[in-house]
Amino acid sequence: MEYWSQVREIEASKLIFIDESGVNLALLRLYARALIGRRARGRKPQKRGRNISIISAISLEKVVASVNIYGAVDAVTFEGFILKEVLPKIKEGDCLLMDNAKIHLGEMVREIIEQEKARLIYLPPYSPEFSPIENFWSKVKAILRKLKARTYKDLIEGIELAML
Repeated sequence: MEYWSQVREIEASKLIFIDESGVNLALLRLYARALIGRRARGRKPQKRGRNISIISAISLEKVVASVNIYGAVDAVTFEGFILKEVLPKIKEGDCLLMDNAKIHLGEMVREIIEQEKARLIYLPPYSPEFSPIENFWSKVKAILRKLKARTYKDLIEGIELAML
């Protein structure tokens, strides 16, 4: 309830949602079609390769900032994303919302956001349905599955295309 009482007061155009997600070269479509009596067939890569983590900040209108990183995201990487990519693009009064992942909970993150006269609100535990960025990740991954990227170059291009 505390979350909703905080968010209800904020103008929707001031909300910015931040999260990270991972992709790799083995993303496949989840469903397939075939003629009646035929089995749908596809090829699955033998190796999925290294993960690429995507950290993004989105408003209800656009992608505010996004970065691709080979491997996992740690607290230092996340703080760097906030400092270099997000802070230059936010305005006074904006509100950044993110989940309670351990890498998001650094005191430095809160301090640098509040220095910019912005607010930071954490989502309640286990509540991805309150964050539109989860739907955004679903759409991005659906586009990447459709593209069937099998090289890192194609995957990065696909990520950039999906962010449009």
